[in-house]
Amino acid sequence: MKCCDMYRGKLRNTIELQRKDRTDDGLGGFDIAWTTYATAKAYVETKPGKEVVIGDRLEASQVIRATIRYRADVDETDRVIYKGKAHNIRSVSNLEGRDKWLLLDMERGVAV
Repeated sequence: MKCCDMYRGKLRNTIELQRKDRTDDGLGGFDIAWTTYATAKAYVETKPGKEVVIGDRLEASQVIRATIRYRADVDETDRVIYKGKAHNIRSVSNLEGRDKWLLLDMERGVAV
């Protein structure tokens, strides 16, 4: 996809951007929770899923690409909620390096 192929009218879906938040549990340890830090309008493309055998178990995953307006605070440790399901971000790409659009490649059904 080129930068000129994307325009505001294509952003028809809403996604939530979430980040891990560590909180003290009061017993010397910590709890991890996901906190929504932003919502964004997105153009979402579903890619073919895949199945992999891991440890004698068949694991299925779904790959999705979302294009959003550029944000400097998104990285691969975050996740996206799309249609109520959590997707781990696998890569974040600044489209053509122009700080206008971000491509988020995400996967559901796999460990963080």
